[in-house]
Amino acid sequence: MNKIALLIFVSIFSLGLYPASDQKKDKVENTFTNPLRKGADPFIVKHNGKYYTIFNKGGGFAVTESRFLTKFEKEEVVWMPPQNAWNSYNLWAPEIHPIDGKWYIYYAGSVHKGTPFYAQRAGVLEADNPFGPYTDRGMFYTGDDPETKKDNCWSIDMTVLQHKGKNYAIWSGWNALHDHHDVDQYLYIAELVNPWTLGKRVLLSKPELEWEKGDQIILQEGPQVLQHNDDVFILYSTRGSWSEHYKLGQLRLKSSDSDPLDPNSWIKSLKPVFQGNSAVYGVGHASMTTSTDNKEYWIYYHSKLNLEGGWNNRHVYLQKFTFDADGNPLFGEAKGGGVMIRPSGEVEIEKQDRKTKK
Repeated sequence: MNKIALLIFVSIFSLGLYPASDQKKDKVENTFTNPLRKGADPFIVKHNGKYYTIFNKGGGFAVTESRFLTKFEKEEVVWMPPQNAWNSYNLWAPEIHPIDGKWYIYYAGSVHKGTPFYAQRAGVLEADNPFGPYTDRGMFYTGDDPETKKDNCWSIDMTVLQHKGKNYAIWSGWNALHDHHDVDQYLYIAELVNPWTLGKRVLLSKPELEWEKGDQIILQEGPQVLQHNDDVFILYSTRGSWSEHYKLGQLRLKSSDSDPLDPNSWIKSLKPVFQGNSAVYGVGHASMTTSTDNKEYWIYYHSKLNLEGGWNNRHVYLQKFTFDADGNPLFGEAKGGGVMIRPSGEVEIEKQDRKTKK
């Protein structure tokens, strides 16, 4: 090495200047790109500073854990369905919930594969930690008579509301049994006697407004709970999930002291609260959470990549939202794919990680 080359080499390292490739490797990006992944019916829950998601993978359910909303740090398939059972096929919309020190996966399954989808029933799995092993706690009774359990009814998209020391299940179901799947779907609620047993179901809501109608069936499904200060909301999906018309409506509990089991305790939005547009199709089945530092609210939703493909081309997105002067969530316009600023607090965590590793 000649003297000039040696001088340049020494100067680079003494000044802390590194090759461009090294600088890029050390840089913490403050943006992420939507969509996050392929899939539908996204669910996310924040617990003790970490995010947990769940989705179908390899014929069963995969659970993820991360300190970040925008990427997974750990992923494992935690449960595979049994053979020749009521829940062997058509595994839909799993959710994972921490309740009283244990973890529960709520989901829908069927005794037969594919169409017609008339045998869907809600079930629950239990574990001591989010990655299992899980014990199958069986099928819920979601009909009208929990005493005799006669005529267990079609049910999907079960979620949990924890309010005033009580737990409630909310799901999408039928009013009666049918041997086909072109049946209207309504929202039902029941108190959870324990995490795997329901009390008597109550019809909570059904499609009645014009923007909730327009397909061969009318439906409300994918209920999700949003709690902000003293306000309690149920965001639900309506119109056909296979279409570009899928959108979100809202129920708001009149007051924190209102009885969630009384349908008159809930106020329905008069118009959609989140929907697609000319560039984003079929927005729906969303869940909500906060940024890692709790300074921002984010909606975790799915939409279709294009107008074709029915259920086969849906992807998962994140988008920040706020609240209006009356306390209602203000989701704004669906932005779909593209580059967005990362949720508040994520960059700081990653920078600290880099410092710790050096």
